[in-house]
Amino acid sequence: MDKALNYPREFLRLYWELEKSQEAWSRELEGEFGLTAKQYSLLRAIERQADITTTDLTGMLGKAQPAITQMLNRLEQSGFIARETSVNDRRRRKVRLTPKAVDLFSKVDPIGPTRVIMAMEKASDREAGEVVRAIETILNWMTQRKLK
Repeated sequence: MDKALNYPREFLRLYWELEKSQEAWSRELEGEFGLTAKQYSLLRAIERQADITTTDLTGMLGKAQPAITQMLNRLEQSGFIARETSVNDRRRRKVRLTPKAVDLFSKVDPIGPTRVIMAMEKASDREAGEVVRAIETILNWMTQRKLK
């Protein structure tokens, strides 16, 4: 076997294994709790920052505001979050977790990106920086392309 192909093959194996695991976990989560993995990740993002707003979440997660708003609407209807208008700025709505969401966290261990974030919060600055730089390198390689 060509040694130069060992790492690319291993990377692809791991990448697809992670994809399959994330999809399976999302289906289990949806079946058991009525949540997708993305909604769960959004709840975890809310958990990390007190007084977070929809605008904050849009910037943090890199998603369009309508997509975040739609996810928040579903989470509010399901009883996982509550939203209230900011006293200081009536245009802003603060988002907070409900006891139902907090209870969910005690029952569900995440996988995929949410799990990596939780691990990085416990890592040293050097370790977390290495992970981010490696992922940035992979992202750059994966997204560079020529159209002609």
